Amino acid sequence: MSEKVYIKFELPKGKSFPEPSKLQKVIENAVSKILTAVIPKGNPDFDDIIQEVDFWKIEYDMAEQVVWREIGFDKNGNSIVAMPFEENYGFWADNNLTLEDFERFDFKKIQMS
Repeated sequence: MSEKVYIKFELPKGKSFPEPSKLQKVIENAVSKILTAVIPKGNPDFDDIIQEVDFWKIEYDMAEQVVWREIGFDKNGNSIVAMPFEENYGFWADNNLTLEDFERFDFKKIQMS
């Protein structure tokens, strides 16, 4: 059995952008529908709520150098996404990041019991 490392980190909050106009929203929705008809969504059950994740807990497989599991929590500490799951590839698992890549998020190792 390979060694697993468990980390927790907050997703850095980026620059806030002004609310798009109604026309911009209509155009964005239309483009999104066209693209998803051609290119399937990577996380169809969670794409609409991933932006609500405040912090992540990640299970990282050291031997395989991949994210094994990921759980996203909202600002109240409630788990709102868990991936990979069924047709959902995962937000972090789908990006092939190494543990070193996560250092930019100032993660903390956590113990699982």
